[in-house]
Amino acid sequence: MRLLQLWMLALGLALASCSSKPTYRVDAATYDAFWLWAGVPPQPGLKRAKTIYLLAGEVRRDSGRFISLRPGIPHLSVPELWLVVRVDTLDWKADTSGEILAEFNKWQAAGNRLAGVQIDFDARTRHLDRYASFLRAFRARLPQRTRLSVTGLLDWSANGDPAALQSLDLPPASGPG
Repeated sequence: MRLLQLWMLALGLALASCSSKPTYRVDAATYDAFWLWAGVPPQPGLKRAKTIYLLAGEVRRDSGRFISLRPGIPHLSVPELWLVVRVDTLDWKADTSGEILAEFNKWQAAGNRLAGVQIDFDARTRHLDRYASFLRAFRARLPQRTRLSVTGLLDWSANGDPAALQSLDLPPASGPG
């Protein structure tokens, strides 16, 4: 038994020594779009940002309501600002969409150039059709010029049903101006 353990240790060390560290490092200076989450200090590269996705709040499973994560309304002078909502559940209360739209309007009234709302939800690959239905209903509540964005999982492209993936291509909003 001891010989087997030593052999396994030697094999593990040999395999570990064969791996090489990747030579590529992400350089923030080569990007102009950034996601900012609450509690993360801003980095110097943000000064040249053209697009910022700023976490505004969450819709949590325990309440199904929008909960702001910001102590106040931000005012950022970037060409394009997205209000991001982290979502744990698609079972929203009846007025949750309205709460998010009210937050969006407050951000706009503060002088922000809002491009739209981004929903950050880890939808299960096999339930993309349900997610698309949810997004269609939310999209219909948005003002016409307001864009809707979502984050996606890599698994969607590898294992998602093509028809369900296609259903995520939503038409423009039909909501008020």
